[in-house]
Amino acid sequence: MSDANDPAGRPPALEARGLVKRFPGVTALDGADLVCRPGRVHALLGENGAGKSTLVRILTGNHPPDEGELRIDGEPVRLEDPRQALAHGVTAVYQELTVLPDLSVLDNVMLGQEVARRGLLDRGRQRAAAKAALGRVGLGDLAPGARAGTLSAATRQLIEIARALVRGSRVLLLDEPSALLSGEALGALHAVVRELTADGVAVIYITHRLEEVRALADDVTVLRDGRGVSSGPVGDYPVDRIVREMVGRDVDTVFPATAAPGAEEVLAVRGLVPGGRSVPPLDLTVRAGEIVGVAGLLGSGRSTLLRTLAGVVPRSAGTVAVAGRPVRGSLRAAVDAGVVLVPEERKTEGLVLDLPVRANTTLSSLRSVFPGGWLSAARERAAWEEERERFNIRASGPGQRTGLLSGGNQQKIVLAKWLRTGPKVLLLDEPTRGIDIGAKTEIYRIVAELAAQGLAVVFVSSELPEVTGLAHRVLVCRDGRVSGELAGDEINEEQIMHLALGTGTDREGPAQKGPAQKGRAQKGRAQKGRAS
Repeated sequence: MSDANDPAGRPPALEARGLVKRFPGVTALDGADLVCRPGRVHALLGENGAGKSTLVRILTGNHPPDEGELRIDGEPVRLEDPRQALAHGVTAVYQELTVLPDLSVLDNVMLGQEVARRGLLDRGRQRAAAKAALGRVGLGDLAPGARAGTLSAATRQLIEIARALVRGSRVLLLDEPSALLSGEALGALHAVVRELTADGVAVIYITHRLEEVRALADDVTVLRDGRGVSSGPVGDYPVDRIVREMVGRDVDTVFPATAAPGAEEVLAVRGLVPGGRSVPPLDLTVRAGEIVGVAGLLGSGRSTLLRTLAGVVPRSAGTVAVAGRPVRGSLRAAVDAGVVLVPEERKTEGLVLDLPVRANTTLSSLRSVFPGGWLSAARERAAWEEERERFNIRASGPGQRTGLLSGGNQQKIVLAKWLRTGPKVLLLDEPTRGIDIGAKTEIYRIVAELAAQGLAVVFVSSELPEVTGLAHRVLVCRDGRVSGELAGDEINEEQIMHLALGTGTDREGPAQKGPAQKGRAQKGRAQKGRAS
């Protein structure tokens, strides 16, 4: 594995050699190496289950290694707990947010780094430190007294990073920091990372967004099955090499071919206005087998559109019909009519993580496993086995706790849960957020197969390659309204971004011209090596 010398002659900020970590029945790490140098961004890549999380836990003092050595600034260390890691300047910002919702922004940023004077909190100095850190992550205008629980998930993610900045970290581990971000928020994150490395901080960056690797990283390490596959400068890692080394095979076609939609109108929306919004009314038609992508920047109204169609957000005006039958504006009415939503927050809105996988699989179809009002364990297990085989869900058995599964397998269970209701319209909000390239490819295949079976699919995604590669038609949202619609060969990333940013002439949207009936012309180009 590569270990290039530092131009300034400095030792690695953090060095791991031969790390081994065993758990009952599994070896999570099997001789992994990682060398991170000051002032550089080191991308740590691998599928879910490759050993990235275990490696991070060792580097942050949460797990002791069974074998191997850690060095910080060239000196051997043994991190017995997270406090020792913090004392050595090693801080992690995890994908699972630790912002406390009932505390203020100020108290969250300063958590663990409170400034006291004569036994009392020095609110002035704390406010100054917090404001400086918030400014560095693009939140300089955020009120320090605002309650964190009222803020978006993306803003809470940036608050976590601001907390790490207050701690003066010399080695910063960012675990999927961009999973909730897009547009200006993502740009702010990248700017923060570059600022930190300019100050000599070593940044370990874990991401499933492979386009970020080329844009941000200096060095790359790929893990697979707990072992280091390779490591080196980012220039040696085109996307096809990263994908091949992550999954152990070539992924020739990331996005599957999609069949042309049918003529049957499944979803018909007329004059729709989400509750509490002052936006132009939306008309939309989605046909059987059609995949409609919804793009736009964070806060553009993408998710609100889906949640209104699903009855989660009430309507101020408009009608929704499925297969010609009107649907009332409630979640229950939508589900009964065959409209189901796979939400963005699968861990909090899509699953009960403490329940076993067999129970989550049947949560939306309980009547099928409760004959006569009593739970049939045999029916529940049979339903689980059916969906496990159908979606290739990897779990140790029907009793495994759902929270222990990888993100990709959790997402498959959410899909299976809703598909057991026999829907006609499938709404997907960020369906591949936080899952690896192998699981993404499987999700794309599943969506294409469901569309081929006649489902109408509407999905929101922040990843433009995903939108352009999967959708027959694309709606672009800006400022709470649909600013334009693209179909066929019109669909490309540049057009989408112009509509999302308002930097070009808005194309006539569906609210103005009525439902578009054009399916996407099969582009016929190989999608080889494309990864989102």
